[in-house]
Amino acid sequence: MIVEVGSLNVDFIVHNRRFPKPGETVIGKSVTVMAGGKGANQIAAAARLGAETRFLSKVGELDQYNSMLMSDLAWAGVPTNTIGTVSDLYTGSAYCMICEDSQNCIVIIEGANEGVTADFVESNRDLLSKSSIVMCEFSINQEACDYAMKLGKELGVTTLCNPAPFRKVDDSFYKNVDIVTPNEVEAAEACGFEITDEESAARGCEFFHQLGVEKVIITMGKLGAFCSDGSKQEMIESCEVNACDSSGAGDCFNGAFAYAFDKGYDFFEAARFANAAAAASVQKLGTMRSMPCLEEVEAIYGKEMQRS
Repeated sequence: MIVEVGSLNVDFIVHNRRFPKPGETVIGKSVTVMAGGKGANQIAAAARLGAETRFLSKVGELDQYNSMLMSDLAWAGVPTNTIGTVSDLYTGSAYCMICEDSQNCIVIIEGANEGVTADFVESNRDLLSKSSIVMCEFSINQEACDYAMKLGKELGVTTLCNPAPFRKVDDSFYKNVDIVTPNEVEAAEACGFEITDEESAARGCEFFHQLGVEKVIITMGKLGAFCSDGSKQEMIESCEVNACDSSGAGDCFNGAFAYAFDKGYDFFEAARFANAAAAASVQKLGTMRSMPCLEEVEAIYGKEMQRS
């Protein structure tokens, strides 16, 4: 069972020809409201592939969109009985603009996600003890992330952290993380130098290894994913597809990686599978609703295996 400790948002997605310049008002093409949040997207990606999942998160009692969130999580196959409620707050929200070239920018409002605390994680200790992987990401408060990784380590569960959106944390945080999955920007902010190619990615991985992380994946967009287990390193090339919306692709990668790794895939092969899942997701609009099913991923994964 894969347990995610993370954020749940209402996503407001605006489609536009281009990003406005500072101070400029433009007429957008359309707006869509849907379920999202890094934690929700990641666990939905794993559930859509067939993993048994649980999601530790919170919604705000004031929000009119909560029923939609529960419906979308149920569509993905994620049970909602471990999602709590925070009084006098709205659910977290995200405002995403997607342009014609598939680039996107996102503003996140924390909302009820601030209610995902260390105490909330501790109250679900029994659930974590029955899991095989505990995942977290950085759009909830750091105290909850710290405790989720610490408790997972204590319980002998594989701990996976996607440090996004990036924030500086104490180096000791990473001693409880078995697998870390930053993108090239987040890794650069952590390491203090740009990551643009295999050589710099290898240096970035070594930075995390020295902090105690056993396995590192730095996702690098069109270049692929650079993976290191401390003794072997490999750049796994991205899959060639016609992308229409890249939002949620990183979350899909993380959820699909957790699914494959939990299924017993080799570390590098799990990353290859996750690459295929991310490629499938960018061919659809949206975040959670773009997460692919197993058949869609295997179609791309099989082609990549033949190519390699």
